[in-house]
Amino acid sequence: MPRINLVLPLLFIALAAGQARADDLNAQLAHCMTIGGAVERLSCYDRVAHQAAGAALQSPPAQAPQMQAPLARVEPPADPSRSFGQEQLRKSPAVEQAEQAERLTAEIVDFQKDGRDHFTVALRNGQVWRQMAGDTGVAQFHQGRTRQVTISRGVLGSYDLRFNDRNLSFKVQRLR
Repeated sequence: MPRINLVLPLLFIALAAGQARADDLNAQLAHCMTIGGAVERLSCYDRVAHQAAGAALQSPPAQAPQMQAPLARVEPPADPSRSFGQEQLRKSPAVEQAEQAERLTAEIVDFQKDGRDHFTVALRNGQVWRQMAGDTGVAQFHQGRTRQVTISRGVLGSYDLRFNDRNLSFKVQRLR
């Protein structure tokens, strides 16, 4: 019990001294704000900052924050086009950190249309893309002539698909 009686007054004195320094700093800053000239006001702020820095150097250093161990490095996939459009699928931490290509060109292995003339295309790399319901374009797919598509990033996270690098593009979403 005697140690507590000795420690408590010392703690209150330290807190009071810290509060007094903060009150003094606030008063000095308030004085600087009243100065009209820009150069004089800046000089006042500089003087206060140097005084505060000197006081901080005289006080005991705070305990250094504990650093966390670095996270294990996740290597990106060997072929960045494999992850193209992956964010529309269920995400895994490895996929989120992987580099993603800005454009993908791939060969078509299957092309189908639904009752509303929206297409679904399967690519040689295993990806499957479907035309968005809001896209009103009608794809003209010709078996044998249309061999590849180019899919690129659009605005606001969307994707644009072009057949054989034509100018007409379709908004698509990745299914697989």
